Amino acid sequence: MKLLSFELNKILFSKKFVYILLGIVIGVAFLMARNIIFESYIEKDASERIDELLEINFANAKIHQAILDNDPDNEEEAELRRLNSAMVNNLYETRNFLAPNQFREKLRLENEYYSIAKEYKEKGGEHTITFQEISHSLALNEKLLDSDIPPEHETYSRAFPNFIKQVVDLFVNLGVIIIFLLLIGEIMSSEFENRTINLLFTQPLKRTQIITSKFFSSIILYVITTLFLLVVTAIIGYVFGYQGTFNYPILMEVNQSIEFLTVAEYIQIALTVVSISVIMVVSLCLLYSLFFKHTLATLFSILVTLLLGYGLTTFITWGPFAWFNPFQYLLPEEIILFQNGRVWYQGIPIMIILTLVFYFVARQMVKNSKVE
Repeated sequence: MKLLSFELNKILFSKKFVYILLGIVIGVAFLMARNIIFESYIEKDASERIDELLEINFANAKIHQAILDNDPDNEEEAELRRLNSAMVNNLYETRNFLAPNQFREKLRLENEYYSIAKEYKEKGGEHTITFQEISHSLALNEKLLDSDIPPEHETYSRAFPNFIKQVVDLFVNLGVIIIFLLLIGEIMSSEFENRTINLLFTQPLKRTQIITSKFFSSIILYVITTLFLLVVTAIIGYVFGYQGTFNYPILMEVNQSIEFLTVAEYIQIALTVVSISVIMVVSLCLLYSLFFKHTLATLFSILVTLLLGYGLTTFITWGPFAWFNPFQYLLPEEIILFQNGRVWYQGIPIMIILTLVFYFVARQMVKNSKVE
């Protein structure tokens, strides 16, 4: 217990830990400042999107007219021109409902546009909007209308729950791994580099306690860092954001069907998978430290292992492989939102198993290590 407390205090009261916490505060504050600055951009972005769609429809109108000039009796082309004109009229009407308090009218008009665009494409018309984008947009807009929730910009929203999701997304997608490797990357290897491992080996304690104390102090450190991030995000989001709702829908695909998570559910799942990933990385870090006994070599080996492991997720698309790939949560957002042929929790059992394997191998290695 004393060794655990010593290891924890050694990191908690280090300058490195203070700088990382300060960096978290600055990072979250910068994200909110960016959202405030670009708040006016949201409406401008919607207007520019309408202009882009109008350009597409105007170009299509010229094509349809040219074909009909040569073949006035072409009924299929006449129908495509009619649908294209309906989309143009819809866009002109949508321009009048871009204010935040007019979101219901805007969502209904958007759905009308997407429905016409779907019919237009099914009848042979060309449009840059894909069928997937159409189906996703229709489903999300319907969900927002049914729940009477105003849409939030995915990148620049100041709504309290959506802002927390933005921060959590940055945290779980590589951010936490980088932060944590900076914190604990040298937790064991530095003992060999500084020769302090010899002093530890001569102390009246079991050698396995060295690994145990470093393992659990790292986990406690992760919990403290994560709680600090969430508290800072909550304070900044509450002070500078606005209310929003944790029931805001997040669209996901499950076996090619559209379903929804709430923001609260998404945050819980994201933090769950990344927490288990971090614990596995801690055990891997301890094991590699005993192999290489050098901080840079240990960190490089961990990064290569994680990147190669995640690469398997990209190259091997066989659904059941998710049960055996412990490195798929390096970018967990895609795993959570696209569960086609797999489920988000499939990699958790193998991560737990490997964590235990790495941990007990490290314990055995340190037990058999010799004092130099």
